[in-house]
Amino acid sequence: MDSETVTEEKVAAQPNASVPERERSTIQFPYMDLGDAAELVQTLHQNVGRGEATEDQLAAWLNLSAKSSGFRVRIATTKMFDLIESNSEGLRLTELGHSLMDPAQERRAKVKAFLAVPLYKVVYENYKGGVVPPAAAFERDIRKWGVAEKQTSRARQAFERSAEFAGFYESGRNRLVVPASASFKDAEDSSPPDHQKDNDGAASGGAAGSRLGGGGGGGLPPHLDPIIKGLIDRLPRPGTKWDKAKRKLWLQILENSFDLVYEDDAAPPPDNAFG
Repeated sequence: MDSETVTEEKVAAQPNASVPERERSTIQFPYMDLGDAAELVQTLHQNVGRGEATEDQLAAWLNLSAKSSGFRVRIATTKMFDLIESNSEGLRLTELGHSLMDPAQERRAKVKAFLAVPLYKVVYENYKGGVVPPAAAFERDIRKWGVAEKQTSRARQAFERSAEFAGFYESGRNRLVVPASASFKDAEDSSPPDHQKDNDGAASGGAAGSRLGGGGGGGLPPHLDPIIKGLIDRLPRPGTKWDKAKRKLWLQILENSFDLVYEDDAAPPPDNAFG
């Protein structure tokens, strides 16, 4: 029996003991990989084309239960890659999803889908032009960029499988390079869609710009760091309930993110700064 199980049993045996709230990631990433998402896209493409399918229909075609966690995670993963979307009628492919099914556009679509994931975009931006570090150092980096400590291994493995599927390892497993069939502009222009999901697979509930309120704005500034954008994306909609303790935690994480993203200019001026 491992130590974590023993700890949980000890807590369960003490009615007055409280289980600490588990750490949550502050940047979005899928639990499954791009290859899994592509299988779901192909299933929808083969059965409904540009039409729509209910979740019960899709689950049956995938030989899964519509209520199973595996099916829910698969749906959330495919949405995070911006390959499917849902409405009151059911699920359907996005334009990027249709592009993935077009042999002439498939490889470019893989690149765009890969970089639609906030974590994957951050990793690419930080590692492009250099060498991807070994697993332990990679996990330390993504921990710094917002992945919860207990999820770093799972996030890294899903990233590596997705990068392989999208062709980013064609020049070697130690480098992230946009495949020759796609352009550098595809990578630079890729940005997560407004309807991105929270890290645990739940829908985030709309564009970050609408969460910040205002009627005439154009959403978030394009230069906003992905770590801070991920935090803003997690803001509840105006008028909804938000526990005060969770508000304080969000503000603390935001403050820590500022320390990570921005340099401190509090250094004393040189002796001759004022003439």
